[in-house]
Order: sequence, then C-alpha cells, then structure tokens
Amino acid sequence: MIGPNGFSSLAATPEWLETGMAKTFTRAYAKTRVYMNEAPAAEIARAEKPYFPNIDEAVLAKCIATYQKLGCWTPHVEITEAAYQATLDIFEYNGLITERFAYDQVCAKPLMG
Repeated sequence: MIGPNGFSSLAATPEWLETGMAKTFTRAYAKTRVYMNEAPAAEIARAEKPYFPNIDEAVLAKCIATYQKLGCWTPHVEITEAAYQATLDIFEYNGLITERFAYDQVCAKPLMG
C-alpha cells in the first residue's frame, strides 16, 4: 500500500562516508542485501536465531520468507528519491516531522569504490 520507502536506512556523517571503512562497509551491506533476497529463509533464520532467542526458528523463517516475497529488501542499498519521499509521507502522516528536508540534504549515494 505504501510502496518502497527508506525502511532499512543507515546514518553516517559526510566525513565518514568518504573513508575506506565506509566503502568496505557499503560493499558488505550490499552483499548482505543480495543474500537476504536470495538465500533460503530457513538458512537466514538459523543465522539470526541467536538475536531472537524467544522466537521459534520456524516462525522466524516464515517471517523472513514473507519479507522476501513482499520485496522488503531491495538489492540496491541507496535510498531512492521516491522512497525518501514515501518515508517523509509516513513520518508526516504520523505527526513525527514538522519539516520536509530536501533529498540531497539527507541522503548520499553509496560509494563502493
């Protein structure tokens, strides 16, 4: 109903984004996004189980499979302009923001160089 939005977002300073660590992190994050879309949900659930000790692994797997089918984890890591605007719409609707900042004031294209 809402469509793509900045659900899985990362925050960093502009200075950090120019470092080698940022590029290394972004490459790893991009690989993980692909993994989350392509790996079997049960495999991901096994890996994530320690973070959710009170949730049955089969329930985790079902949840992950649902997210995969819904397309919640796009393979690209950047927040698109449309996704950013949708996120602002969500925050505005819920009274969580009073001002909408421009895309380029908030979002930076990932550098994986």
